[in-house]
Amino acid sequence: MINIVAANTASQPLPPAVVFGTAPLDGVAAFVDPLASSGNLHDRVSRAVLLKRVAALCGVPVLDTVDRVGAANILLIPGDTIDQTIARMAGVTEREHILGGVVPAAFVGTKAITHGLVHAAASRPVAWSDMMATVMGDAALHGFTAFSHEDALAAGDALLARGPVRLKDVCAKAGLGQHVVRTRAELEAALAREDAGTLAECGLVLEENLTDVVTYSVGSVELAGRTISYWGSQNLTTDHQGREVYGGSDLFVVRGDLAALAAIDLPPSIARAVECATIFDAAAHAAYPDMILTRRNYDVIEVTDASGRRRIGVLEQSWRVGGASGAEIAAFEAFADDPDCAAVRCSTVEIYAEVTPPVGATVYFSGVDPVVGAMTKYAVRLA
Repeated sequence: MINIVAANTASQPLPPAVVFGTAPLDGVAAFVDPLASSGNLHDRVSRAVLLKRVAALCGVPVLDTVDRVGAANILLIPGDTIDQTIARMAGVTEREHILGGVVPAAFVGTKAITHGLVHAAASRPVAWSDMMATVMGDAALHGFTAFSHEDALAAGDALLARGPVRLKDVCAKAGLGQHVVRTRAELEAALAREDAGTLAECGLVLEENLTDVVTYSVGSVELAGRTISYWGSQNLTTDHQGREVYGGSDLFVVRGDLAALAAIDLPPSIARAVECATIFDAAAHAAYPDMILTRRNYDVIEVTDASGRRRIGVLEQSWRVGGASGAEIAAFEAFADDPDCAAVRCSTVEIYAEVTPPVGATVYFSGVDPVVGAMTKYAVRLA
């Protein structure tokens, strides 16, 4: 059985109608890309709860799922980043139309852009920009993106000289789609399993396999004319197959953009994580200036490299509503409730079991997903 517990907003006065441009917002709606998967049950239920929270913040209703804006002034919430072709067909032309991201090509919204190519003559999609890696510098860790078996083998050889190599499916989520190779033979065997067409279209990331990993989240969200930014940490949990996967995020959230976050007194490692995320964000906008991003989240890791050095760099980006979105919305709600509140701590939790969340939590999913099994997902304000 599935149990959804959303905020009780019926007895609370709604905020003034949000105005985008010259017209008030008509409503909030899920956006369905007809070419994309709708996700597992827990994803769909979680997004339905998120829609209700966002609509309440904006003081507007939740509308039926749509595949285009049409004549209405609607805030669309897609389940993933969408490319410009789909966005134009849907009528999304301004940042006020979307909570998430619009990118010039599908690969731009994935891990593929985190690293550069192995050499100047390497294969790449038409929309690929070499500027990203150049501007980013050492804000990401050492690795390569490859769009052919030949380039992936060259990248793997270069990295194996430093130690084990991690291969990453650029479209996988929740820490899945990754494996480590330690020899040339293991590398060749792994690459033999990669479809050439998929590799050419999506790419494959190859990175140093690093140890003693701490993962931070750094992000910024624009919603209803307001902006929040945060740093936080990610937690791991074990799924029903015994794999370590994403288990939630603990966020420290402030009003304003990433510059406002960087301006507060932060521990050195956190300050560097925020700096790396800011550099990545600027590099992405410089390389792909036509993007529209209103929800930005960056996974930044602190690791020990093969030489024993401690390093910090961006692991990947998420320009869509995701695992931390429940905590982000809880922060918006806290700031709306208390105009004097300057910072707040909020968390999301994902557990592969049916458990009782703490009092005051917003439950995003509780039940049995036919694909992943029993699961509970909730968000809570901590302070």
